[in-house]
This record gives sequence, structure tokens and C-alpha cells, in this order.
Amino acid sequence: MSSHFLFSPAFAAMLIALKASPFTDIKDARIREIILEAVNTSDKTDYAVLLALDGVYRDGCYIEEESHLVTPNDYVIGIAKVNQRVLFGASIHPYRGGDDMLDETRRCIDNGAVLFKWIPSSQQIDPEDDRCMPFYEVLARENIPLLCHTGAELAVPTSDFSANRYNDPRKLGRALDAGVKVIAAHCAAPYLGAALPADRGYFDELTEMLRISEQRGWKLYADISAFCTPTRIPCLERINAEVREGTISPQRFLYGSDFPIPIVDINIFKRPLEIRELLEHVGKQENPLDENYRILREFGINDSIFTNACDVLDIKR
Repeated sequence: MSSHFLFSPAFAAMLIALKASPFTDIKDARIREIILEAVNTSDKTDYAVLLALDGVYRDGCYIEEESHLVTPNDYVIGIAKVNQRVLFGASIHPYRGGDDMLDETRRCIDNGAVLFKWIPSSQQIDPEDDRCMPFYEVLARENIPLLCHTGAELAVPTSDFSANRYNDPRKLGRALDAGVKVIAAHCAAPYLGAALPADRGYFDELTEMLRISEQRGWKLYADISAFCTPTRIPCLERINAEVREGTISPQRFLYGSDFPIPIVDINIFKRPLEIRELLEHVGKQENPLDENYRILREFGINDSIFTNACDVLDIKR
């Protein structure tokens, strides 16, 4: 973690969600312990995909000073090998360069990667860049999904603010046309919306892509991770309406938590409430994965959305 990330509001919020101390619990081992405790004690979650995150590369060279958060593939591989509930989510930067990129991709697949993760703005990856094509060809051939962040990224910073444009889901067209199974993380929804000008969402653009996926032959999906927040209630209502009206199949949506992003019971906003009540609710949360499941289920999310990932990730139930 860079100092930029370590002292960011996003990291502070994650520590709160973990119920961790900023003075004693910042060490990797302690954070891992808290996350795995949530996974291991969950009654509602059979598997959790833990995500690696590759650093920034340019012209085949690793750019350490611009890589604000890096989680090596080997770190997640080691956890997944000893914990049956943990699945390996790999991350490969396509600008690593020919053999290095392809060899690491193959190594991750051989070690059980169920998907590959990108945050385009943070990693400074343009999904339309020609250098992505060899990577796309491998994913399409192996039928392994690309989980790609879409919409503004407020957690993992970027050293190039203009790279936020890479989070536009329409830039994933080349991957989809190449036959890659793509999961658009967070449905390209804004997190805070109008409250923060930099929080650029592409929810409307993504829903249109989902509507036409069948006729285009695209293997496009979208997850509802980090949706237990009141600012995303309108997007959840739209998803429920699209599914109910049949304009988008519920099979196109996947369940996720994005833990340790903070979780708020959005159902309590159906009536007036006081700040005190909200704070008490947050303090009473027990297993965060189970809370995330309960909240979205009570909100009326289609039942199949909670298990669709098994088919998309080819996981045996």
C-alpha cells in the first residue's frame, strides 16, 4: 500500500467496516485474519473470491511509485490452497509485455484462477488498447471471466486522473467481441452520485449494453457488489424493474459484496430515521457477508442473482 492509499478516506472506511483499529490492525496479517473470519463464519456464503491486484506497468516495466495498492497473485494463491471457501481471483496487467504477461496468465490458470480482475483507472489500463488482445484471446479460449471495475473508482487511487475514462463499460466492447466473458463490477453505478463531481457513473450505458447482449452474442454480466449503500438505491430499483419487466434477464446479474466496503441496511431508508438509529445499526452488524445477503434479499433482488456466479465462474455447487 502506498502512503497515498494508506491515509485515504476509503482506507479509513474499510478499517471501520472491518472493525479494525487504525493503530494496531493495519498489518497485512491482521487484515487477512479479519477478512477470513468473515468468510469462514458466514452462514449464507459458500465461497468468496479473494482478489489479487497487479501493479501499474508501462512498456513492460513495473511502475512502483504509481502502484498504490498491490496484492500479488501468489498471496491469494497461498490462501486459496489452504481454505476451501476461498477462490482465487487473479490479476494480470496486459502491458507487462509478451511472454511475461502470457506466462503469468497461464500460471494463474494452472493455480485455479476463477477470474481475472482489473481496475482500469487505478492500473492505468485502456481496455481498448491493442496490447490487451493477446490476454483477451487466452480468456476467451479458456472461458475464464474478466471482472472489470466500471464507473468511478473512489477507493484505489490513480496517479493519472485522466485514466478514469477507462472505467467506461463501453470500452469493454473489444473484449466482448473477442468472446470474453466480462463481469462489469458495480453495474458502472456512481457511488455518491451528484455529491461528488468526480464520481462518474455509466449505469445507463451499461444497462443498454446488457439489453442488447443477447443479439450481439456478448457474454456480458454485471455484479451488484458494493450496493448496500443508500446512494445506489435508485440503481437497485432500476435493476428490479428491468428484471421484472423482462428487458434484462436476471441471469445477467451476479451477487457480490465488495467486502470490506462498508455495508448499510438500505431497507431502513424506506421510512424516516435518525442518524442515531443509523449509527446503532452499523454498530450491531455481525457477519458482514451475511448482512449484505440479508439486506439485498429483503430489498427484493431476484433469487437467481444470488447463485448465478456458480454458472458464470463454473463452480460446482
